[in-house]
Amino acid sequence: MRSPELLDYVTRTCLLALQLASLLASGLGFRLNSRDHAPRPYFTRDETNVTFIVGDTAKLMCGVMDIGTKLVTWKRDTSLEPLTIGDTTFAQRTDYEVHHIDPYWNLLIKNVQLKHAGTYECQISTKDKMKRTVHLNVIDDHKRRKPAINITGQQHVDKGQSIVLSCNATDTAAPPDHVDWFKDGNALHSNEANGVIITKKFSVTSRTISSILEIKNAKMSDKGTYTCRTSDKQVHSLNVNILNAEKPINKRVTDDEEKLQPSRMEPATGSASVSYSNTHLILLVTFLVTWFNTSSRDKR
Repeated sequence: MRSPELLDYVTRTCLLALQLASLLASGLGFRLNSRDHAPRPYFTRDETNVTFIVGDTAKLMCGVMDIGTKLVTWKRDTSLEPLTIGDTTFAQRTDYEVHHIDPYWNLLIKNVQLKHAGTYECQISTKDKMKRTVHLNVIDDHKRRKPAINITGQQHVDKGQSIVLSCNATDTAAPPDHVDWFKDGNALHSNEANGVIITKKFSVTSRTISSILEIKNAKMSDKGTYTCRTSDKQVHSLNVNILNAEKPINKRVTDDEEKLQPSRMEPATGSASVSYSNTHLILLVTFLVTWFNTSSRDKR
C-alpha cells in the first residue's frame, strides 16, 4: 500500500503537470475552453517598488483584469524556476504564498529576509508572456515603526463652507484594513445626497491608510467632535467649530459663545454736566452783583 506522503506527492505533481500543460498550450497559441474573441487581459495599476522590514509579511501586488482561462505566474527575474503557478506554490516553498482575491494574484513572502530583496515578475500566460515587475526592498530595522494615527484639517470653518478633515493611520507591517469616521460618537457614512463624502487610499510602501472626510455647506449643527478609528482600534479626535459670519459684530464668534456687548455711551451727565451747571451759576451771580452795584449808584 502506498504511503500518504507518496500519494500527496503524486497528486501535487499531477496538478502542476496539468497547470504547466495549460501554460504551454496558451504559449503556443491554443485556447482552452475560451471564446475565439476573448478580451486581452491587462494589469491594474499597483505599486511596483515596495519596502518591508525584516520579519514582516511582504506583499507584492499584481491585479489582472479579463484574465479568462489564462494563468498568473510569479518568478524572480534572475531565475527560470517559477515560484507560483495559479493558486499553487511551486515545490515545497513555505515562505511564498499566493493570496488570490479577484482581480488580484498577490505574492506573499512570510518572515521576509534580506535574501528576498530583488525584482519579481508577475506573468500572464499569453503568447507574448505579458509581465509586470515589482521590486522588493528589505530593511533590517530593529526600531520598528509604531502604529500611529493623526487627523488634520481646519478647526474653525465658516458657515456654508466645507469641512475637510484628513485621517492618516500607519501600522507596523501593513496598512490598517479600514478606518471609520464618527461625529460626537455617531458613525458617519459617505452620502453625496447629504453632502457627506468619504474617500480612502492605501499605500503598502508607507503602511498607511489615508481617509478624507468632506462635509459640504457646513451648518451650525455640524459643530462637534470628529473621530477617526482604524480597524486595529487606533483613535484620534478633532473638535470643529462653525463660525457664523452673518452676525453683525466686529469679531466673529462661535454660535455657542456669549459675547458681552457694552451699551452705547449716552451724552455725559456726570462731571461734564456739573461743570456746565457751575458755569451758569457763576454767570448768574456775576450778573446779579453787577446789577446790584449799578442800582446802588443810580440811587445815590
